[in-house]
Amino acid sequence: MNSIANEQTVENIIQTLIALPEFLRKSVLEGRIKEFFSLGAQDKHEIVLGVLQSISSFEEKKISVLVKTWLEVLSNFDAAQIVEMLRLYCQEIRNDPVIIQRIPVRAITNVFYVVEETKKQKLADCLKETILSFPDKDRIINLIPEEGLDVLGMK
Repeated sequence: MNSIANEQTVENIIQTLIALPEFLRKSVLEGRIKEFFSLGAQDKHEIVLGVLQSISSFEEKKISVLVKTWLEVLSNFDAAQIVEMLRLYCQEIRNDPVIIQRIPVRAITNVFYVVEETKKQKLADCLKETILSFPDKDRIINLIPEEGLDVLGMK
């Protein structure tokens, strides 16, 4: 899939998810995440890159709503699957560090604070495991804005 078509497809999916009521958004996201794990490596990378490239085209409030649902749904998956997904996000950010500057990190970290404590802890542990698994972990840590490091307790 070419990157422009992929980005437009991802934007359309994000727009649709944002427009859904929360109970439907959760159900659809759960199905999409299950489907994601069944894809090949190249398709996973394309999807993650598409999400990262298109996220800045949406209002922070809308992204916050979607991210909150995504975090809640993702936290119900096996830790190994969560680490796999987060690793792909970290790889794409490492490959193109400018992406992190376009992401509303403060809005995302604010959402993280309102996630149920056990889910928040599981997600934080998975993200720390992901970051620390990279041979160039310091490079990735240096890309994370202060708010993100603070929420992870890595500051």
